[in-house]
Amino acid sequence: MNKKFGLSFLCFVLIFGTLLSLDLQNANAVTQAGNTFVLYDAASGNVPDTGMMNFIDFPPGAAPPIYENGATLLDTSMAGNETYAGWVSNGASTAGFPLLDRAAGFQLNLAVQVENESHSNNNRAGFSMIVLANDARGIELAFWGNEIWAQNDDLTGGLFTHGEAATFDTTAGLINYQLNIINDTYSLNANGLSILTGPVRDYKNFEGFPNPYQSPNFLFIGDNTTSAEARIRLGYASVTGTGTSSPTNTPSPTDTPTNTLTNTPTDTPTNKGFEPYCISHAMTFVIVIIALLRPCLRSLPL
Repeated sequence: MNKKFGLSFLCFVLIFGTLLSLDLQNANAVTQAGNTFVLYDAASGNVPDTGMMNFIDFPPGAAPPIYENGATLLDTSMAGNETYAGWVSNGASTAGFPLLDRAAGFQLNLAVQVENESHSNNNRAGFSMIVLANDARGIELAFWGNEIWAQNDDLTGGLFTHGEAATFDTTAGLINYQLNIINDTYSLNANGLSILTGPVRDYKNFEGFPNPYQSPNFLFIGDNTTSAEARIRLGYASVTGTGTSSPTNTPSPTDTPTNTLTNTPTDTPTNKGFEPYCISHAMTFVIVIIALLRPCLRSLPL
């Protein structure tokens, strides 16, 4: 199967969760300054609110986020590579999510530390972020402990293969990343220093249902592959859209980054997600229901 089933499954669960839940607004979680939409600030003392950033892990309960030492900890390494976990925000699941227009320009601000990461495939990473504009074009950036790199599309080296990269220490405390997308180009800054730039991608040829890479105004943060795992700390997340691409306020910088652009040789591409097998539609539906009812079933052996 040429399917990155993990992310597709996560989004499938979140779509059902959105349809079945009316808890899309939480006054304590929403902060807007101009066109900047704050999704999460660790100063709240809690993990991200589900009305702002929908969270799901698979198997259910395998990697629940916890708040400790001033940040949210997400660890998919404890349960092994078969665990998927992450947050999704978009116009369908997050009330007030801004329009991400490439022509006008938009921006993602993220404070994150990759404490550790391991991968068995050089085309995969234990922590990734996906940002797609209102035309569903954008970029997926992958984070290793010593490198940040872009996932290719069909026009830039083969779908979901290792693209342009920057050698960079992602483990040195909470680092303030700023991803800007304007027209056909993305650029990534770390603590104010430009470290990576390249063309936006079109991942529409991903095969899966639902296909998150055809979702407009879409954000994913987390682990979406069985070929890697990571332990990360999240301190802040915001999106600036509706035509504003000027810098926005983020947590104070930690360390001054250094970087070197590299062209890393890639391995032979392999499928993302549940690479060894496929789950039937019936089983997927059962798993979705279990995931949605997980708070009520935690006392039962799943």
